Amino acid sequence: MQWILYILSLLWIGVGSCIILYTQQSRVFMKKALHGVDPGLISILPITIGALLIVSAYYSAAFWTIVILGLLAIGKGGLFIFNPGKAADRMIAWFLDEASDNMYRFAGIIAIILGTALLSWI
Repeated sequence: MQWILYILSLLWIGVGSCIILYTQQSRVFMKKALHGVDPGLISILPITIGALLIVSAYYSAAFWTIVILGLLAIGKGGLFIFNPGKAADRMIAWFLDEASDNMYRFAGIIAIILGTALLSWI
């Protein structure tokens, strides 16, 4: 199960780096990939990642931290499934249309930090 943590951490580091280095191209790619997609369909990804984090947390040095990250990811997936007050639709629309390049870079930095921390906890 450690390999799941390795894959997720390297994926977070890679995606974060791409978002920072290629901000405009990342924005265009995300618009094409997410625009008009049902939030219920999008929720599959965070729920899967959260479940994988929880299952593989036993094999890490920071068990509770990884479990909390997994629960947060599952909560995010739940928000996208139930979509109370069209909150998920508004978040997606804001991130795709109104967020600045600096916000994308900040999201990339957060992804790199999470990936590096996860890699160091294995």
